[in-house]
Amino acid sequence: MTVAKWGPTGAEREQMLQSFLPLVGRIAARIYIPNPAVIDKEDLISQGVIGLLEAIEKYNPDRDVSFESFVYRRVHGAMIDSIRAVSFSTRTVNDRVKQYREAEDRLMAAGESVTEENVAKLMGLSLTQVRDILGHIFFRAVVSLDKVLYSDDGDECAALEAIGSHTSPNPAQILEEAELRAGLVAALETLALRDRQLLNMYYVEEMTLKEIAAVFEVTEGRVSQLHARALLRLRNILRQGR
Repeated sequence: MTVAKWGPTGAEREQMLQSFLPLVGRIAARIYIPNPAVIDKEDLISQGVIGLLEAIEKYNPDRDVSFESFVYRRVHGAMIDSIRAVSFSTRTVNDRVKQYREAEDRLMAAGESVTEENVAKLMGLSLTQVRDILGHIFFRAVVSLDKVLYSDDGDECAALEAIGSHTSPNPAQILEEAELRAGLVAALETLALRDRQLLNMYYVEEMTLKEIAAVFEVTEGRVSQLHARALLRLRNILRQGR
């Protein structure tokens, strides 16, 4: 959608709202929720609609950003902010995450597999408690690059967009990325078939958690757990290969 002059009428605002509602649903489907008992997909969609309405009202065509991109940032940001509001890290959570990392290192040093069961046994926690810690760990990883930064003139910029230069390739960086890709491919090949299938569905085929749950015939919550576990196993394989 190209907007030459901004000042939509009531009818135009309603049309924009209806046009972008499907996008709100798609964004909500792609966001991992660390604690579904506190906030769910419907809550995210509600917050996303608020972000959409704000985008429609506040878009400035003079800025070098398309209306679609502006809407995406506002909607995604509103959802992430709503999760942050209910998923803040208390001192207890920070301590648990630190203990989890220490348990990982101890298991790896002993040559044992870093599984949820082994970590739970070592920490004296239940599997549910360990999975809750994993939720916080992966939530932090997800939102870290979504943080909004501000330039000197007040323009918003996602942290991901501020990293590096897209126009000045660095030979050393290119080589490092090639090595990382090769290591990632090798690590993926060592994962169990189910883990590879899940990661392929989510990251390559861009299926939602709900769609993957239907394929695996499990709940969406279970898919979230399997997704977190697959990423954890992949990370441990990559760490051991260093």
